[in-house]
Amino acid sequence: MFLLLLAALDLFGPQAQFWYRDLLADGGYGVLQSERAAFLIRESDGGLTLQPWDSRGFRHATYRGAIPARAIAVLHTHPKGESEPSWNDRNEARRLGLPIVVVTPEAVIAALPSGARLVIRGEKTPARVSGTSRGPSGLRTAPPR
Repeated sequence: MFLLLLAALDLFGPQAQFWYRDLLADGGYGVLQSERAAFLIRESDGGLTLQPWDSRGFRHATYRGAIPARAIAVLHTHPKGESEPSWNDRNEARRLGLPIVVVTPEAVIAALPSGARLVIRGEKTPARVSGTSRGPSGLRTAPPR
């Protein structure tokens, strides 16, 4: 329970906000009809990194394999106007025991494993992203905290 609360708090932090903007940019700011998805990972030093998925499906992203050990959430984009977590997003959050965070230009909203809905940001996401780099193993690293 404590780890889930800590993960929920991390979802509001500046590093998580950076990754929401990065993923949104990668997904064409909600204009593309394909989802982009990634794991949000808390590193041993407390920093957050992003592990993008290779799959970019039409209207959905899929992942096959083990969930990274330090994953605290699954992030994915939705097209403009579809900012609410879908029925499938809510079910996956329960099944995986991880928040599923929907990132759109209008909002960032998480479906929590408890079934609750958590509004992280309801304002339009800024359209500018900078400072992203890829680290080892395809992980993206955020600027220093």
